Amino acid sequence: ELARPVFHPGFLVKVKKILESICVNCGKLKADISDPNFADKIRHLRDPKTRMAVVWSHCKTKTV
Repeated sequence: ELARPVFHPGFLVKVKKILESICVNCGKLKADISDPNFADKIRHLRDPKTRMAVVWSHCKTKTV
């Protein structure tokens, strides 16, 4: 049991981006993966960092 919450500084930005990409109410990804334009962008990216950047940039402007 820790006296205070402990956060790893290396993961704060990643966790923030993930939380901005999902819906607060239902927990689904804000991006519509059935959209062929979005699916084509994601499908061809092999690098996880690049893929996360594309998903985050697409989702950060979406509202539920």
